[in-house]
Amino acid sequence: MDISYLLFLQSLRETTNGVFNKFFSYVTGYGEMANLFVLFAIVYWCINKKTGEFMLLSLAFSRIINGLLKIIFCVYRPWIRDARVLPLGDGLKTATGYSFPSGHTTNATACFGSYAISSGCKKTLSILLWLFAVLIAFSRNYIGVHTPQDVVVAFITTTLITIGMEKLYTRYSEKPYFTCWVTGSGLFISILVLLYTAFKGYPMDYDTAGKLIVDPAKMVLDSYKNLGYVFGILIGIALEKSFINFSTEGTTEQKITRFLLCFLLFQVLSLVLIPMITTDLPKETANFIKPFLKTMYICCIAPAIIKYSKI
Repeated sequence: MDISYLLFLQSLRETTNGVFNKFFSYVTGYGEMANLFVLFAIVYWCINKKTGEFMLLSLAFSRIINGLLKIIFCVYRPWIRDARVLPLGDGLKTATGYSFPSGHTTNATACFGSYAISSGCKKTLSILLWLFAVLIAFSRNYIGVHTPQDVVVAFITTTLITIGMEKLYTRYSEKPYFTCWVTGSGLFISILVLLYTAFKGYPMDYDTAGKLIVDPAKMVLDSYKNLGYVFGILIGIALEKSFINFSTEGTTEQKITRFLLCFLLFQVLSLVLIPMITTDLPKETANFIKPFLKTMYICCIAPAIIKYSKI
């Protein structure tokens, strides 16, 4: 059934001469962390600090669960299961590792869904944000890199995590001991997931060229990346709350200046400093350091710049 659905969408792409291809290729990009960093930065630095915290925390815990489910079930990509499935564009290159559940759907739902249920979000905007998250999930089916169950399970689990995080967030934001509890729990669970990833047994299936379909070593590297995101978010927010406590208040001109300056420095960090730091490091360490520094910058370093430069 799931493969038949993907083949139907594939035939739709062909019969419409790819009229929707560029649109869905563009939409699916909003499930990638590189694009979501911009949205997190805008909300957290300039619009509403608490909403930004909530979005980032939802992302951290959603990525933990997504990574765990991927390595528990070890589901192969659609084109591996059925050679008739031909992903759109460079889908074969960019969609690596296991298929279930969808990482793009998890990222998008954690970002847009958490903003949609945050306090102060108007009903119309909330509906539009949820619809956009669903559209991103559907785009993964349209371009042929995920089955319906990949995106549905990712959407449902992330939505449940986000709702649960919303219930906890008031206590997290107001009670220091609870902040420590949530931070410690998240770090501990993510380390357990990493250990499970490193020591579990994986399917050792080979393609016609004699190459492993999914290399377990790559899954371990992905787990180090997830660990970096989780550590950067949880530790960064905890440090900001304890020692910085910046404010998003300011004029429109100040907020624009704040975003442009801090995001320019983020680009310098991402494109210059991190490559310099990680060039000679072991792959596992580099995979952890890259997302850790990026999320630490967004959650803690940029807020310090904002506070002490008074922009």
